[in-house]
Amino acid sequence: MTADVTAAKSVSLQEARQLCDAPPPFPFGWFAVALCHELRAGAVLTRQFMDREIVIYRTESGTACAVEAYCPHLGAHLGHGGEVCGEELRCPFHGFRFSVQGSCVYSPSGAPPPAARLGLLEVRETHGAIFVWHGPAGQVPWEIDPLVDESDWRRVQHTVRHVHSHPQELIENNIDIAHLGTLHELRNAQLVEPPIFDGPRMRVDYTYTQPTPWTSGVDITMRLRMDGLGVLVDEVDILGFSMRFIGLATPVGERDTIQHLLVSVRKRGRSPVGKAFWCGVEKVFGLLVMRGLADQVKLDESVWINKKYLRRPAIAEGDGPIHAYRRWASQFYPEGAAW
Repeated sequence: MTADVTAAKSVSLQEARQLCDAPPPFPFGWFAVALCHELRAGAVLTRQFMDREIVIYRTESGTACAVEAYCPHLGAHLGHGGEVCGEELRCPFHGFRFSVQGSCVYSPSGAPPPAARLGLLEVRETHGAIFVWHGPAGQVPWEIDPLVDESDWRRVQHTVRHVHSHPQELIENNIDIAHLGTLHELRNAQLVEPPIFDGPRMRVDYTYTQPTPWTSGVDITMRLRMDGLGVLVDEVDILGFSMRFIGLATPVGERDTIQHLLVSVRKRGRSPVGKAFWCGVEKVFGLLVMRGLADQVKLDESVWINKKYLRRPAIAEGDGPIHAYRRWASQFYPEGAAW
């Protein structure tokens, strides 16, 4: 075999390896594990989080907590038979009780062992959801930006999807302008201005023309903001309605993500009669919008389920600022990781 043939085969093998699927690891940041209304006072829920199960519960006074699933005493799963007793979580195996700070405050067989401490996770409640922090030991969590004028918005629809993708790719979908025309058949998609990167937050606006059966098309501006890779808020005006879409993506496996999609409409009406009328209209309109959104997401899913993640994609000029986005996203991984 000649040297040229050997070199050609070596290059071919190297190129093939670059095309192997190598999704990023689990990212750091805030990720939703439940909606607030799912966690009533006294409830204990098991949730998949990254590559393991965790337990979330709410005390009788209303404090939401998240802990590692297994009791530090003898390993019982606290999500299977564990219960809230006032402000404490009781293990179903031996009755040990734990405070919201994680310390064991009661043992039926003597003084609580000091080493019996629950593994606590940082929790926040915002955007109508329970968020849990994933990050390196000792890192101080940044905060999720609150929603503006939340009382002016009515939550009208919600769906949960299990998608074969990674949160970084779900957010990247909003930066990949070129696919909006090819896959979704939207016209004239373009960025209003370059994305704004601010620490763990990103802002980007883009416009497109949405074809409709009754007009030549409706011009739409999307105003998106991201808090890390787990929270996306999109505000848009559609046919006279102000809509707010919230996408919450939580990785539960290497290429396995739970995605909450929530739709809100800005409230209308001043009188009781007007408010009642518009409430019904907003709910119907929200249902139609959610169906349209679900149809669009299905188009993406048909690609996600078969695609590979390329660490070094061959970006074309009209694709959008994907390289800039990935540089921003790299902060959510261990230092030195190139994703």
